Amino acid sequence: MDALGILTAISVVLLIGVVFSILSKKLRIPEILVLIVVGIILGFFTYKGEPLLHFPTVFLTAVSLLALALIIFDSSSKLRLKELDALSIKALKFVGIFTLLSVTVFTIASKLLLGIPIVLALLFSTITLGTSPDIVLSLLQETKNKIFGFLKLESVFNTPLNVLLPFIIIDFTQGQSQIAGVVELVVPFLTKFVVGIGAGIFVGVILFKIMQKQYSPLYSPLAVIIASLLAYVLAENLHGNGVLAVITLGIFFGNVTVKEKVDVLSVESVLTKAFFIFVFILLGLTIKLPLTAEFFTRSIILFVAYMIIRYIAVILSFRKEKLKPKEILFLTLNAPKGISTAAVVFLLAIYNTPGTIYYIPGISIVLDVTLAFILYSIILSTIVCALKSRFIDSK
Repeated sequence: MDALGILTAISVVLLIGVVFSILSKKLRIPEILVLIVVGIILGFFTYKGEPLLHFPTVFLTAVSLLALALIIFDSSSKLRLKELDALSIKALKFVGIFTLLSVTVFTIASKLLLGIPIVLALLFSTITLGTSPDIVLSLLQETKNKIFGFLKLESVFNTPLNVLLPFIIIDFTQGQSQIAGVVELVVPFLTKFVVGIGAGIFVGVILFKIMQKQYSPLYSPLAVIIASLLAYVLAENLHGNGVLAVITLGIFFGNVTVKEKVDVLSVESVLTKAFFIFVFILLGLTIKLPLTAEFFTRSIILFVAYMIIRYIAVILSFRKEKLKPKEILFLTLNAPKGISTAAVVFLLAIYNTPGTIYYIPGISIVLDVTLAFILYSIILSTIVCALKSRFIDSK
């Protein structure tokens, strides 16, 4: 595919994405859901036996890594340690309980229902940890309740885990397949952690020094984007964990005093929106859902099991609170998957060929079911929010 062909495909994707994004807002339908469905539909169109829209793997890899770095930094920079209150502690407690139940109970359920190895089941359970409150909040708009604040805080705490844990599992799996012996396995694994954290702090200190001297409405946000990429590539080139490096950078930057930091972190650039549209449409294009009754039956049963486990986690987290049963149900059913889950799945889908760094045999079924989970969770949240008056009391 030549440069003109790539540019044409980019233009078509962005044009279609912008049109349907505007349409989704007017119809009050979750933008993510619309973009993924559009991507799935576009995947059926072919020209001379080839997909109508096709991008080189190198280009897709660069887009996915850049999007992943920006997402990780944005989510981790919101972890303000000084601003933790009672609701934040409650959300953190819930994330801990739900993560524990997911990597144990839900992993076993995934292994049994999908018939996959335990490593793939564990990978799937960590990929589906993340949530995105933007969908819920955009649908509820002016409705005020502490439950919405809880959902937002939950996503702040679970997004770093949603992105970090899958790559930790992949790193551990690859190390185990290449190295024999416990010591020989643990040392390189811990080295990835140390190098990742070190790279994040190193870039964070440099960014802090630069931002302290002078603030620029144009160059300061750009410096943050560059720093996120530098932290990732520095850690990876030093054989560390790039995701952990960006998380460390985000937490560091979010908890230090920097001139106009709020303005820097709240800037929603055209570039960020373009990546948002790209990731979701290309996700639908890249992953081909098996259109069989068996696939949808298994994925729906697994999604129900996921909701049951989430329900248990909500009850355990709020057992001392006086929440109404309908409020507990509302918290349970609102777990829409967002950009963090999509970015991880998109990246793993691109690397789904033997010999690539993130390839695991048999991972295709995990990617398929995760895409189905994204669709199920958004549809369910949309329905629940439409019936919000039956679950919560507006104040």
